Amino acid sequence: MKYDSQITELKNLLPTAKNILIALPSNASIDQLAAGLSLFLTLQAKGKEVSIVSDADIKVGQAHLFGVDHIQKTVSSTDGGNLTLTLEGVAASDNSVPALEKLDWSAEGNNLNLVFHVLPGQTFQPTRIVPHYQGSGFNLIFVIGALNLNALGNIYSSNAQIFSGTHVVNIDNQAGNTSFGQTNVLDNQASCFSEVMVNLISDLGYMLDQDSASNLLAGIFEVTGNLTDQKSTAETYMAVANCLRVGGKKPASLAQVSQVVQPQQPNQPSYDWSAIMTPPQNQPSPEELPVGEAVVSETVEPEWLTPKIFKGSSLG
Repeated sequence: MKYDSQITELKNLLPTAKNILIALPSNASIDQLAAGLSLFLTLQAKGKEVSIVSDADIKVGQAHLFGVDHIQKTVSSTDGGNLTLTLEGVAASDNSVPALEKLDWSAEGNNLNLVFHVLPGQTFQPTRIVPHYQGSGFNLIFVIGALNLNALGNIYSSNAQIFSGTHVVNIDNQAGNTSFGQTNVLDNQASCFSEVMVNLISDLGYMLDQDSASNLLAGIFEVTGNLTDQKSTAETYMAVANCLRVGGKKPASLAQVSQVVQPQQPNQPSYDWSAIMTPPQNQPSPEELPVGEAVVSETVEPEWLTPKIFKGSSLG
């Protein structure tokens, strides 16, 4: 297994993970989309609750990918997230709260009251109260094709607390990745993200289906120029073979055939072909022709159309 040493912890977490988020960069390519959607379809087939998000606008050339309609631009809230209220300016450097004796809570109607019991002679005055939704119910976050979390654009900047409170799986093949995940699957020898995903799905103990394999083939063929680029290696061909074995379809050519109209070249002489094909009407009489020239008749002589039979005795 190619990535087995990198995913030991992930393989222990994945069986019990119910809610999973897949995040793609804000400028996601067809390769990144293909890899993310294939993972989405694979996990969904295993009964997981899976969301896939990206700031990217889906282009016409990407719309054929299976599952592309599930990509959202915002992170949906899920059940089970932990709410933390941060009271700023009340803790000491040793992480104690000198002014606070204890904390109680009580329900009153639809409200929840938090009661901070302050020691006599002490002042308990938070400078600000900030709510944090840690995890928002996601058990795992897969980030595909991002050098760092900022590459996710608004997906990260608007949900930083989700990423800080959840196990992040960082999948990339780019040099310079900051290894920001708790699990990092980094392979800069791979031709593309889709090639990495073929091996990762297998290493996790899952099987590709036809739709996922077709997506991955689209990603591989896009990046490698239909396997003609120098990025293609033996591993790339193995990944393609694995996708084809489960019924994956190679992408159709997106080339469009257009009719090319050749413009007329300037200053070219034009010919009256009808005049050439039709003998002139005012043909000179035989008397007017120079000696040795004759008029070519337009009428075919009848004997020309009569079959000729030559006998051996008539041949000189």
